[in-house]
Amino acid sequence: MVLFRRELRVHAGAMRVRLLLLGIGTVAMAGGGVWWWQARSAGRLGRVALAQTEAILACGPRPPGSDGLQAVRARLRTQLAAAGWVTAGQAFERSTAQGVVKFENVRARFPAGSGDPWLRPVTGLLCAHVDSKWFKQEVFLGADDSASACGALLEIARVLATERPAQAQQMELVFFDGEEALDANITPTDGLYGSRHYASEWPDATAKPRFGVLLDMIGHKDLSIRLPSDTPQPLREAVLAAAKREGAGQHFGIAQGPITDDHAPLNRIGIPTVDIIGDFSSRPWWHTPADSLQNLSAESLDISIRVTLRLLDGLLRE
Repeated sequence: MVLFRRELRVHAGAMRVRLLLLGIGTVAMAGGGVWWWQARSAGRLGRVALAQTEAILACGPRPPGSDGLQAVRARLRTQLAAAGWVTAGQAFERSTAQGVVKFENVRARFPAGSGDPWLRPVTGLLCAHVDSKWFKQEVFLGADDSASACGALLEIARVLATERPAQAQQMELVFFDGEEALDANITPTDGLYGSRHYASEWPDATAKPRFGVLLDMIGHKDLSIRLPSDTPQPLREAVLAAAKREGAGQHFGIAQGPITDDHAPLNRIGIPTVDIIGDFSSRPWWHTPADSLQNLSAESLDISIRVTLRLLDGLLRE
């Protein structure tokens, strides 16, 4: 019965994606009139990002090494390639609390002329984690943590490619695998697998990017973003200024302390990185099966995307 309900949810999610992308109004009957009105009343960026998020969730749970995660990575590559990005996998293995696990980050760069995009330096990184937390006896889809950030990143990639190609050429996109701990909580040896490996593999002889931006839990209703207290000061000011210029300053603030997330390994190797992350401490559904599509808002995704694009405008002009 549990498996049947899971398959039913996955099938319904895929159907809602197709209907939303086609603009068919009967989605209101299948997914709920309130949700449909929120999607229609939000900006286009948020609506498309929400559809991308639904497609990710339709693949099912996506802990490291799972079929669901493999399907999501395939979708990421397809969507990025359709927008003109060149993708590359970064595969590795680690011994974990669940035995030896195969991980793979997905990286993307935008071509500039006939040269190899992987041989030129980039100015900035834009990142999210693609995995969902592993639970032994619960179906956890991780709609906001962090399918929403992946959906938003795909839409940002499309905007950069089609409307701001000069900016796209200055960026590398990274979808980290294994952010979530495979035991209870993140420790120095459990969790942040993808970002720690990515940071360790950055060539010493290659000029590092000037900045990094990490997106995590950015799609929930009543959007509340809290930057870690130890965010590099220039990036903290740049994010808050971008939010204010987008009329979204009330949704952005500073957390009471540091936050352990994929930005930490990047900061340690000298790539100043800001974690634009939702206030998970105030969300009772965080790391529970209740982290579902119903918690998401196209309007919140629209705000997060617009602020990120405004942030990149400023950082790439410096």
